[in-house]
This record gives sequence, C-alpha cells and structure tokens, in this order.
Amino acid sequence: MAITTGARPADLDGCWAEWTEQDVDNVLRTDMDNGNIKSRRRFTGLIRKASVGVNLPADKFNSFTVWFRVNCRAGAIPTMVTTPYGTQEAWCFAEPPVISWIDKSVFSVKAEIYRLDGWP
Repeated sequence: MAITTGARPADLDGCWAEWTEQDVDNVLRTDMDNGNIKSRRRFTGLIRKASVGVNLPADKFNSFTVWFRVNCRAGAIPTMVTTPYGTQEAWCFAEPPVISWIDKSVFSVKAEIYRLDGWP
C-alpha cells in the first residue's frame, strides 16, 4: 500500500535509543449469561505501538521539531524510523513528543508511535 510519509531531516538517523513495543489489544471479550466468554477480533489488521526515547545534542533541536511539526504534520502522517532490529519502517507519532532538556547541550525526547499493517 502506498502511503505519504514525512521526510526525516538528513541530520537525524531516525534511530531511537529506547524502544518498548506492544501490539494493540485486538480482541473484544463478552461475558455471556451462561458463564462462557465470547471473543472475537475487532479488526483483521495488526496495529503495533511503541514507547520510544532518545537523547540528542542541542544542535539537533531545530531538526527534530521541524521533523515532527512540519514534515510529519504534527503527527498526521507517518515517517520512516529505524527500528531496533535495523529495518526502516513507517511509524506515526501518536501524540506530540515530550522534550526535556538535560542540560544546555543535550535534550531528551520521549514519544508514543504506532504502525499499521501494510505500511512499508
């Protein structure tokens, strides 16, 4: 499936130092009157989500904010990131990243991202 992706700035490699991934719960469970539990899939596609983080030097701050705010349209379109297993995949910001300054030369980024089935 062809999708529009936001370009990642050349000075960012798209690699996250922290990566915790979990599939989205895809099962709807209903307690039946007879005590059994009926379950069915909500949708057939797989949705993955990840909590990610990275520390970047201060001179990358502008590049990072342009990547999210402009290129990814504040999370409206996906972008290519480097996964911990070394592949380039399309992921989308689920919410605005949290940016914390560690000191004047380094800032920390924490974000929630997700990936839909069929994205490159």
